[in-house]
Parts: sequence; C-alpha cells; structure tokens
Amino acid sequence: MRGIFGSDSMLMKVLSKIFDIGYLSIVFIIFSLPVVTIGASLTALYYAVVKVIRRDRGYVFQEFFRSFKLNFVKATILWVIQAVLTFIMCFNLYAVVGEDGGTIDFMHGAYIVMGLLIFAVSCYAYPVLSRFDMKNTKIIRFSLYMAIKHVYFTIPIMVIVLASIVSLILLVPYMPIIPILVPGTAALVCSYMMERILKKYMPKDTNTSDHKDAATEWYNE
Repeated sequence: MRGIFGSDSMLMKVLSKIFDIGYLSIVFIIFSLPVVTIGASLTALYYAVVKVIRRDRGYVFQEFFRSFKLNFVKATILWVIQAVLTFIMCFNLYAVVGEDGGTIDFMHGAYIVMGLLIFAVSCYAYPVLSRFDMKNTKIIRFSLYMAIKHVYFTIPIMVIVLASIVSLILLVPYMPIIPILVPGTAALVCSYMMERILKKYMPKDTNTSDHKDAATEWYNE
C-alpha cells in the first residue's frame, strides 16, 4: 500500500497531474473573465501546460502568471484583431445568407474559408507568442504559414479547440466539472501536436535565438 500511495508512485504522479490540470483550468478561466484578457490567458495556458504539466518545470500559477504578464500587450492586441475579424466575417456571412435566402454561393464559400483561416491562425498564434519573441505581424504570418503547411495537425487542433469552446458554452449547466478539466486538458492534447510543429522552427544556436527561454532549453526535452 505504501508503494501505491507513496509520493513517487505512478498513481500519485497521475493524480498530481490531474490536480495541476484542474488548477490551471480554473486559473485560466478566472484570468479570462474580463474577456479582453482572453488572449493573454490563452498564451499563458499553453505555456504553463507545456512547461509545468509536460516538462515538470516550475509551478502552475507562477509560470502562468509569468507568461500572462510578459505577453499581455501583444496577446491582447492579437485577441482584439481576432475578435474584430471574426465579428466582421460572421456579420458579412449573416448578411449574405439573409439576402440570398440561405442558398450557398461563391460569397458564402469565401466568407466561410476566411473564417476558418482566422480560426486556424488563432489556434497557432498564442502558442507561437508563448514561445517566440516576435512582432504581431510576424506572428500572424508565421501562424498562417504553419496552419497551411501542417494542415494534417491543424484540422484536429481546430476540432479540439472548437469542441472545447462549445462544451464550455453549452454543457456547463449540465456538467459543472467541464470548466475544471476542459481548458487544461484541451491545451495538453493540442500541445502534443503543436510542439512537434514548433520544434521544427527552433533555431540551432540559442545565443541568437528569438526564443524567450533560450537559456533553459526546457522546450527541447
């Protein structure tokens, strides 16, 4: 019994990870409540998932808050851009549907494709921001490039993110545990695909890297 419930046992390690995921999810939701801070919270969520949950470096709140503060301005700008573009695409699509009586034509397809591209870029932008020190324009271009080049990962990542958003909006009244597990779990699952992509673009020479944590190299473990 001592072996099973010992601090170094597999069971306790698994339970510790589950607790950390739940704790991180709660922290993410609390920091996202002002709405305008969602971008910074998403960036910090991904950073803490990879560094703490996967790499066992640091503590959940400290690493989350560190990334939140460091990337707040850039992440907020990215979030505002994403929100505005998404609103415009949805509004235009709704207007076109209203005019055409629900028939599908070229304009419908164009707005749907643009909306999917905005969503795909947003799935990459915050993980990229958590890892690299870039201007927002470069983050957007880089995210678009990766989203298209690695479409075999982009599609499942988009499905996971969309399913998480829907569950948080629609299923919480029926399953109150969802906010505790979904954000952290979704970020963790997506990280296994996202990290395989990001590692392809890590500079060999960390001395000249624009990576924010080049000195520690925990991301290469």
